Amino acid sequence: EEVREIIKALAQAGVLTATENTPKWYPTLIPPDGGMAWEAPKMSTYSIAAANDFPKVLLSDIDLQWVQCIGEGWAAPLKGFMREGVLLQTLHYNSMLVDPFDLTGDANFAQKQTDYDDYSTKLQLGDRVDMSVPIILPITAASKEMIEGKKTITLVAPTGKSVAVLTDPEIYDYRKEEVICRLFGGIDPDHPYIKEMMKGGPYLLGGEIELLDRIKYNDGLDEFRLTPAELRERFVAAGADAVYAFQTRNPTHAGHAYLMQDAGRQLNKMGFKKPLLWLTPLGGWTKSDDMPLDVRINQHKVVIEEGMLPADTVMAIWPSPMIYAGPTEVQWHCKSRRNVGARFFITGRDPAGIKRSKAKNQMNSGGDFYDGNHG
Repeated sequence: EEVREIIKALAQAGVLTATENTPKWYPTLIPPDGGMAWEAPKMSTYSIAAANDFPKVLLSDIDLQWVQCIGEGWAAPLKGFMREGVLLQTLHYNSMLVDPFDLTGDANFAQKQTDYDDYSTKLQLGDRVDMSVPIILPITAASKEMIEGKKTITLVAPTGKSVAVLTDPEIYDYRKEEVICRLFGGIDPDHPYIKEMMKGGPYLLGGEIELLDRIKYNDGLDEFRLTPAELRERFVAAGADAVYAFQTRNPTHAGHAYLMQDAGRQLNKMGFKKPLLWLTPLGGWTKSDDMPLDVRINQHKVVIEEGMLPADTVMAIWPSPMIYAGPTEVQWHCKSRRNVGARFFITGRDPAGIKRSKAKNQMNSGGDFYDGNHG
């Protein structure tokens, strides 16, 4: 007990932060992956007019959602679409190497071109942070030919608007079957996200990105799309001493409400004076038979207004697409909320699970893709 009190006092004094300027959100909120020195991503210094002169790559709806996840800081410390080295770390170790304290003398190695001829052991001095899902940008052969040799690329939304610039591009083969098997643990040709992956071009484009402007959808829900930096400010302003997050892609039912209420009670018993609930519905792509986002948001609002959840509940959309990759995806669900300061994360049985399709030649046709208890 004495040791805990000493550590708490040192933390509150900023002694343990390993950064010169202690963020105002510390120690109320936990640090994001990549360390205490994390700063909210800045907008690009390029104007949209200037960016329109660069070679362009057209994004799909899902690509745009990943751009938002990266550009706003949900995927920290990832700063762009994965280069091949980072993708391989993600697929094989569910993590990526970082070096926030420059112990290797090459703190930005994750932002450099993948070098298979570098046999040094310096990266052993780095640290690993959670990164369980591939955040990648497929491109066509025509796009590859157009952007090869260029230093800066403009990413264009499906609407035609330039939304981000990508620098120092790295182009490599999209080994779809390998990526799919590593991510999902199997292949189902009719799995909804696998079908989306198979539509992508034969190459992947990696490189760091910066947003040209805030991403908006103009669907009446943008007021609920708060950035990680805005949410941190909101949590601190609320006086929370712990934030607990609930991920959902469905309407809130009585079981969900009980989980959230009980989590608050448990945190009170643990000694937290003002735990704050963050209801964080998934706002990106979902399969066609899932409930639409606007319906879910309106239902969540009513649930809060009618007192099924605490009155000070913060509801804010999480911009990621849904992958339906079971426990591996749930790590991403949790990591991205932790990046915003959530100390606790609520998940239910069979999270991110899905039924197998009735496609031929499957060992478990029509059954659960994942055991519901494994999540």
